[in-house]
Amino acid sequence: MKKCFIYILLFFLPLISIGQVQVGIKGGYDYFLFSHPDDTHFTHYNYLNNAFLVAVTIRQRSVHTFNLGVEIDYVYRSFGVKSSWGPLGGGTSADFHYSIGNVYLQFQPQFTIGSKVKFFLIPGIYFGTLLNSSLRGTLFSWSIAFPSRTDTINDNAKGYYPGFEFGISPGLGIEVPIHNNLNLVIEYNFSMNLLPIGSSWGSDKVKMLNMNFEVGLAYTFRRNHSKSSDN
Repeated sequence: MKKCFIYILLFFLPLISIGQVQVGIKGGYDYFLFSHPDDTHFTHYNYLNNAFLVAVTIRQRSVHTFNLGVEIDYVYRSFGVKSSWGPLGGGTSADFHYSIGNVYLQFQPQFTIGSKVKFFLIPGIYFGTLLNSSLRGTLFSWSIAFPSRTDTINDNAKGYYPGFEFGISPGLGIEVPIHNNLNLVIEYNFSMNLLPIGSSWGSDKVKMLNMNFEVGLAYTFRRNHSKSSDN
């Protein structure tokens, strides 16, 4: 997974090195929730409203409407889930409490309008991996053919939360100059996973929906295209 991130960055960074380059840092709040697909089992989520993100961006800045960019995010979330599923004659129940920290690499092509104050639209995608985590809870299973079993978990979430994620991350924002090449950036970003994320609590159809509100600063490194000549 780490090699995949490195290869993607090595491929993508030369593209944004053309023209002016903008480097930024942002922070914000991640409001997230899970979808409730009709997959014939009971699930209840406890959202603890304990989520935040920090991000570093590298973006192309040119006079063109279309620009390229990448972003690296660290997102921390905490939530609880109670779920029951299984066929007739048996079943499984999970009572989990997660604390997870993910790193995401976002590809962010931008459609930009404006000269000084810029408005932009981002039809992005992301790849993610689990960086740090903790999981507390119980997993109970029963069957008419075998004795019931209860597993108590107090460890990291490896094996109970996906180590790799892929999804869409469209967004929009505004960029306001505040001093020379320094800009204030305000963004809203929505993301949703496209790969299974809830398998450990019995659902391959559940989606995590994230609404990120971010504020930060970005500095534009401008290139001087003027050439001196001797007469």
